[in-house]
Amino acid sequence: MKKTFIAILLSAVTLTAPAQLITYQQFQKQLINHPQQDTFYVNYINYFLSQDNITNIISPLHADSLAFLALTVAKKLNYIRGIVRSTMNVAAIKFYLGETQQSFNWAQQADSMVIKNGYTDMKANIFMLMGTIESDINPSESLNYFLKADSIAENLQNKFLLALCQRHLGFIYVYRLANYPKAIDWLHKAIENAQQANNITFLKTAWGYMGYAYSQVGDHETALTYYIKAQQAADSLGFVDGNLENNIGEDYRLSGKYPQAIAAYWKALAIEKNPGNTAIFKSNLADVYVKINDLSNAFSYAFAALPFFQKYNVVDGVAWAENILARAYLKKDMIDSALFYSSHGLQAAQQSNTLEYLRDNTQTLSDAYAQKKDFGNAYHYYLQYIIYRDSMNNAEIRNKAGLMQYQFHKEKTDAQIAALNVEKKNQHNMLMIVLGVLGLIVIGSILLLRNIRQKQKANSQLQKTLVDLKSTQAQLIQSEKMASLGELTAGIAHEIQNPLNFVNNFSEVNKEMLEELKAERVKSNTERDEALQDELINDVIENSEKINHHGQRAAAIVKGMLQHSRASSGKKEPTDINALCNEYLRLSYHGMRAKDKDFNCEMKTDFDNSIGKINIAPQDIGRVILNLINNAFYAVNEKKKQSSNSYQPTAKIITRRISDTVEIRVIDNGNGIPEKIKDKIFQPFFTTKPTGSGTGLGLSLSYDIVKAHGGEINVNTEENEALPDDTVGWGTEFIIQLPL
Repeated sequence: MKKTFIAILLSAVTLTAPAQLITYQQFQKQLINHPQQDTFYVNYINYFLSQDNITNIISPLHADSLAFLALTVAKKLNYIRGIVRSTMNVAAIKFYLGETQQSFNWAQQADSMVIKNGYTDMKANIFMLMGTIESDINPSESLNYFLKADSIAENLQNKFLLALCQRHLGFIYVYRLANYPKAIDWLHKAIENAQQANNITFLKTAWGYMGYAYSQVGDHETALTYYIKAQQAADSLGFVDGNLENNIGEDYRLSGKYPQAIAAYWKALAIEKNPGNTAIFKSNLADVYVKINDLSNAFSYAFAALPFFQKYNVVDGVAWAENILARAYLKKDMIDSALFYSSHGLQAAQQSNTLEYLRDNTQTLSDAYAQKKDFGNAYHYYLQYIIYRDSMNNAEIRNKAGLMQYQFHKEKTDAQIAALNVEKKNQHNMLMIVLGVLGLIVIGSILLLRNIRQKQKANSQLQKTLVDLKSTQAQLIQSEKMASLGELTAGIAHEIQNPLNFVNNFSEVNKEMLEELKAERVKSNTERDEALQDELINDVIENSEKINHHGQRAAAIVKGMLQHSRASSGKKEPTDINALCNEYLRLSYHGMRAKDKDFNCEMKTDFDNSIGKINIAPQDIGRVILNLINNAFYAVNEKKKQSSNSYQPTAKIITRRISDTVEIRVIDNGNGIPEKIKDKIFQPFFTTKPTGSGTGLGLSLSYDIVKAHGGEINVNTEENEALPDDTVGWGTEFIIQLPL
């Protein structure tokens, strides 16, 4: 089962976490040595209850009674902070016990006291508590609460609190939103702050979450590295963590290392006391036993896990366990039992709307009906399986692509920081040497060399400024190129997915028709349906042609991507300018859609087919066209946000052959460019976009590329006035003129 819930949620409920773990024996001894029911007594109980693994130390009901004891004593003392902290602990433990509404009511009481008494430093804890309660019901709202908590911790510059908030944010992105690149980003921040706060407990949990995130994107080697770090941290704390062992087992299970997975699950079961986690571990163990055909153990562990999920209405757990049983019965050729459990599993999966369990249960139903020769139902569930499978594949592709992009930017940033640090150190050393030499010279002849020293210092400063400017310029140019590549990649990923889906689907249909043809061929000559055989053969041929067609589409897209990814040599070659414009229009559009799914724009083209091929550097001119189209889409999208529903965003590309030149026009109906900045738009580093949205080099680089081709680039724009092409309306028109 990919999502554990009770141990993970308990970790998210934690309001504060001690750097050193306290055993129950230590806790009892401290209370015996300090029997006075004072503020220390209240604080120590709350401190003990705030440990991540509290339910591995004492039972949940015992924790609940201790929280109420602290609350009662705090009220007797009129110790307001103690009352607030105890109330939050009661809310946290109620949530852990499954009493969600009571948990929410206690949390609201704590929030009211925090507001009434102006305890701004405790507001972050309240937000984290509310975020935890919302984590199962409304993950997006839960995320908002944790982001608010992180903002407060950032303002307080509290590394301990920052690590705690960021660890919870990583948890939400990993276990609730399945956005693994975002999760890894937040967990890196949590790890950095936990290291600065010297909190091993936080590091252990964050490393465990990091391992799970990498496991889910298929990077099992990196996942295991983080799990080992978490395990070593747990050992150093004297802390046994069944959930961590289970996650290690999951990593082995997903990578097909079943003996190692079984060993890890057994270890998790040996140390885990929580019945919810035990049910999860047993169901995971049952799944492995199904995969290795040990059906006796598979049934034993699946039936041991299922009652807990049913009793506490854990619909994901029900969908998971019943699918395991269905697959086991299917292997025993007990078709009716397989249909029973997979049908119930599908109902549970539909309640939770979890793609994994929807996919697995529809696949099992399709296989069971096929074995029963009920091909109508088999085909019905097979189509559903295809839909869920493709949805999961698309999500996996997005996660892997996002992770690759995140790793690329992180490595690039780290390399830049390292290079700047080295440069700074060298400059510092050089400066010290120069100052030392100058000091010796000054001692010898201070009056004679005063002017020379001043010139040397001025030249040194100018040289440093020049180096810094060149370095910054190079970095910004690279950022512009990478932004272009990122937008192209998003578009190409969308383009290539369509032909690949066609290839997969037609291949599966061919397989089914060939199996049907094979079944027809084994019949006697008198029983064969020759017309059916001919129809099947013709359908297979037609589908094969479609597979070939879509395969060639994919190959063409990949070829175009490879050509774009090569560093431009500036070499000119005959190029179909109409095809180039059309290609970059589509790629830019899909790139924008990948970044903003709500983006929409009407695209128009008006190409002059008499142009033919012209001699240009296609990669360079392609970059110019892509930049202008991106700007057009950005302009209409900004206007759409400010306009009524009647506004229709539109962008258009026109090509014309005029005498001995080719003219390319890129037009949009955005807000236009103010006259006062029109003359500045081709200047390097000038941009009208918000900070972080543009480098200001796009139009400058485009201008240089067009000039290098012996051409011209100009702009026509009037705010709130129609452009010459009235099919588009108000906005901006860029005109590129290239010689033939």
